[in-house]
Amino acid sequence: MNKKVAFLALAMAISGGSFAQNSAKSEKAKAYLVADAHLDTQWNWDIQTTINEYVWNTISRNLFLLKKYPDYIFNFEGGVKYAWMKEYYPEQYEEMKKFINEGRWHIAGSSWEASDALVPSVESAIRNIMLGQTYYRQEFGKEGTDIFLPDCFGFGWTLPTIASHCGLIGFSTQKLDWRNHPFYGKSKHPFTIGLWKGIDGNQVMLAHGYDYNHRWKDEDLSESKELKNLVKRTPLNTVYRYYGAGDTGGSPTLESVRALEKGIHGNGPIEIISATSDQLYKDYLPYDKHSELPVFDGELLMDVHGTGCYTSQAAMKLYNRQNEQLGDAAERAAVAAEWLGAADYPGQALSESWKRFIFHQFHDDLTGTSIPRAYEFSWNDELISLKEFAGALTSSVNAIAKQMDTRAKYSRYSL
Repeated sequence: MNKKVAFLALAMAISGGSFAQNSAKSEKAKAYLVADAHLDTQWNWDIQTTINEYVWNTISRNLFLLKKYPDYIFNFEGGVKYAWMKEYYPEQYEEMKKFINEGRWHIAGSSWEASDALVPSVESAIRNIMLGQTYYRQEFGKEGTDIFLPDCFGFGWTLPTIASHCGLIGFSTQKLDWRNHPFYGKSKHPFTIGLWKGIDGNQVMLAHGYDYNHRWKDEDLSESKELKNLVKRTPLNTVYRYYGAGDTGGSPTLESVRALEKGIHGNGPIEIISATSDQLYKDYLPYDKHSELPVFDGELLMDVHGTGCYTSQAAMKLYNRQNEQLGDAAERAAVAAEWLGAADYPGQALSESWKRFIFHQFHDDLTGTSIPRAYEFSWNDELISLKEFAGALTSSVNAIAKQMDTRAKYSRYSL
């Protein structure tokens, strides 16, 4: 045995046999290409435009691409948008369900809506995921596994804790490149791929995805110079790369999907993977077996972009917080009323009330960056939920009060 072989054998023994995974650069570069069509529920348009135009464009265009290109995988987030597809475009919805079952239309994210990650309470954030996962189970027999937020204005330290608590394994965004100033030495983010630790010590995998509006020319992506440069940003020799359409939904271009197909079958130095939003995370499970993954413990906030929105549209933020508090109170009172046998628990009505205002926690809605007309719809839904929560709270408290015996014996000494 020569000295080089002996050294490699010793290194593997010390690392517990994990030498190969700690030498990622020796492997072929990998590009996880995540097709998406980010759709703002409301922004420079209102919810009617979203349903009438953008939801239709998203489902119709991607059904076309899925039929035409066998290697194409599409990722889309937001249970409320799937519900609109079902209500307004039922024929296409049923067709889409076949591709979901095949794993080619992927449920990205796990929530009822891809909401802002700073203003909503932890209660709202968990309910958002619960409502989304319930819808996905009932409609598709599947659940999401990740937090998919390409376009939010910052990410609090509670997010990985919430995700882990809900059984999710990963988080992705592309927003940190929008920072004006570097936060970590010369970089705008701690790393492009690694683990993000929450306030309780639990962690999920973090992938920085890059420009969700990206389009490629009709080329062989296994030879892409851009992907070669992005791969170099991490010692893992890997890139997680969004491509597609942003804000108004829709789909990637035909040229982009052709480039994907050519790259998958190409012979260049990069392995092209047509990926679901969670495939990278699954490929690294269990995380404790990958000591090469860096760990970040802290918040991922923006510096300039979007920060002013957190003081705008004060009424929207007031209604949201009132709904969070009143909804919680109504739930507790309703549970107590049922436990005492005083009233039936109004589960369906309460869920609908939560859904109605939670989807307005979207990052261009609750944050206050949408056009004035959009808030006519937002305020209306917020006030409806407030009224319904108040009704549930009142009826539950009344039912409990009727069970109480408030009679007292009179005594002259009681005075």
